[in-house]
Amino acid sequence: MSTNDCQLLCLPIEIFGYICSFLPAASLCLFLEETRAWRGKARQSNYSFVRAMLEYVRVNGFDDASVFKVIVGTKMIVDELASLVQKDFSRWNFSSEKSLKRNGLLFHIFQLLFGNFEDYVEKMKIYQILRLAQVEAWSVESWKKLDHEHLMIWVFEGGVVDVNKVVKILREEGKARLFTSDSPVVMGAYISGL
Repeated sequence: MSTNDCQLLCLPIEIFGYICSFLPAASLCLFLEETRAWRGKARQSNYSFVRAMLEYVRVNGFDDASVFKVIVGTKMIVDELASLVQKDFSRWNFSSEKSLKRNGLLFHIFQLLFGNFEDYVEKMKIYQILRLAQVEAWSVESWKKLDHEHLMIWVFEGGVVDVNKVVKILREEGKARLFTSDSPVVMGAYISGL
């Protein structure tokens, strides 16, 4: 059976995962290996870091399913991190100056840091673009100057990977690189400095 013949693989990853949770492990492994689903799922990403992983795997000729499982896991981690960043935006994104004024002290802090509401809105847009680009590129500081060579060597070793170990470490590192704070002073100072 080719991946083109299997409509199950066209489902969103969450639904696919839910259905697979009811299958016995041996049947699931056989299904995934036979249809090369991991490779197909790995290729379904627009994240620059995931695309860089796919290119690294292609250039090095790695073909083991574990490699593609790590890439799928990484895509899911980036999805999670992007969701956390979006959630963080919602805490600091106000639809109007009036809605910001309702927050009293927060309004006065933002007045000092930004000067006016338009400046705040502009800096918030820059912050959102920058943060999402950093998450998608697996970067902390400058998403324009990326060199993931050492990370790729560590992740993919010789082409066969301990999937659980690598995905767990990548998830922990990904969450550690997200800068966020519940303090309006800290976040306001960070965003206003952009």
